[in-house]
Amino acid sequence: MARSNGSRPFPEVPTRHPKVDVPLWMLLVGLAGRMCAHLVVFLVRHPVPVGLLLAVAVIRQRFGLAGLGLAVLLLVVVAVLWRLAHRRSFTWLARWVRGRLRLLVVYRWRWRPVMVHTGLAIRIPVSNGDRVAFAETFPRIRTIHSDRWGDRLRVELLYGQTPDQWADQAEALRQAFRARSCRIRADRVGFIWVDFTRRDPLAHPVPPADLDGPDADGDGWDDDESPVDLSGIPVGRREDGQPWRLPVRGAHVLVAGATGAGKGSVLWSTIRGLGPAVRAGLVELWVADPKGGMELAFGRAMFTRFATDTDSIADLLDDAVTVMRDRAARLRGVSRLHTPTTGEPLIVVIVDELASLTAYVTDRELKRRLSAALPLLLSQGRAPGVVVVGAVQDPRKEVLPFRDLFPVRVALRMTEADQVDLVLGDGARDRGARAEDIPDDLPGVGYVLLDGQADPVRVRACWVDDAEISRMAHRYQPPVAGAVLDLDNPGPDGWTPDVDGWAA
Repeated sequence: MARSNGSRPFPEVPTRHPKVDVPLWMLLVGLAGRMCAHLVVFLVRHPVPVGLLLAVAVIRQRFGLAGLGLAVLLLVVVAVLWRLAHRRSFTWLARWVRGRLRLLVVYRWRWRPVMVHTGLAIRIPVSNGDRVAFAETFPRIRTIHSDRWGDRLRVELLYGQTPDQWADQAEALRQAFRARSCRIRADRVGFIWVDFTRRDPLAHPVPPADLDGPDADGDGWDDDESPVDLSGIPVGRREDGQPWRLPVRGAHVLVAGATGAGKGSVLWSTIRGLGPAVRAGLVELWVADPKGGMELAFGRAMFTRFATDTDSIADLLDDAVTVMRDRAARLRGVSRLHTPTTGEPLIVVIVDELASLTAYVTDRELKRRLSAALPLLLSQGRAPGVVVVGAVQDPRKEVLPFRDLFPVRVALRMTEADQVDLVLGDGARDRGARAEDIPDDLPGVGYVLLDGQADPVRVRACWVDDAEISRMAHRYQPPVAGAVLDLDNPGPDGWTPDVDGWAA
């Protein structure tokens, strides 16, 4: 006898289902009604292509091929004039139309079979008399945004699904929809964003932005904001084609990457983005290059202070701590965040290789001074206006014990997969930051994560060559033109004239 709660099922009793004779006309009526319902649903879901086809048919019927060609030509002229007159609204409409077409041509046809084969569809048992059938329920696409780079789908999760389940199937979704990459980002509860990238906007070097004039060539940079906007200076381009703006005021920045990953591109792009503020006297660059000045010495005409050996770097950091404490005492009870002025500018301390100051110093006294100054600046320097921009190759805890004090982190190409989470935080790699897969021929490409931001963003820093460095060093000199405080070779009062002929 089968147990009621055991693993043995009850035996099935053979039964005969009664036959019901349905007239042929009733079957035909039901089939016609079902076809009409599907047609109505199609018309409601895809009004744009249906409207276009209807308009083409009407024009072709009334005016012939000549009228249809004239209408197409008129439509092209209107589109060109609209794009020139108001580019933002034209871009919005073009992306909306592109998204509806992609939804009709690509995702409507493949969505259900892909959901079944990836296990993202749910089978629900439905009782049908003496038999149990299964009905399949599919996740629904609620919104689609499409541009020339890729598609973003807002998907409503089924009951019991989590974003992690979709993230596990990201590679399968990429292969199914023939995309270059697929990333899953959590939205509000019950919804996710599925990002498919068809073309890589970061495949080619990014030219430096025009910091002094409007966007005359239409390269996509936002011209409404001031070039001295320290809350977001232009340093490159994001994966969605928008400019990458790096916050400097009130933020420390950590740039991590293997040798040849493009840390220099990020540093030089940051220095160049700060150029107008340096020329206006709102920002001072205090630069430490422990590699003997091999990387950053070319722009020393822009630097208020420049140090290359360990002793002078320790002095620079100690002076930065002193300035930080003096400002904090003056701002206490007055302001929670320093506002840069020409009399009290924002001090940006740039260190090319942090490991040279934390793990590779052998002198105990110097190591003590450096180990005391850097954490103080990182923990207390943002509000008084003394921020740190540092680069490192090895992000391990024993090399950089205070990496958690950087609210803005950039992970370039890494040698190991585990290093991604060390830089961007736990779970960043699972959310799409595959920094170890960045090719060697894409220097400056990486992932950035801001404090409070849920998902990393793929970016590429501008390529600043030697000619551009020379030009910007001449153009964006601080108010004391033609002089730099060289801590390694001080002249009278610590100032040495510019030896490269960049003095105004």
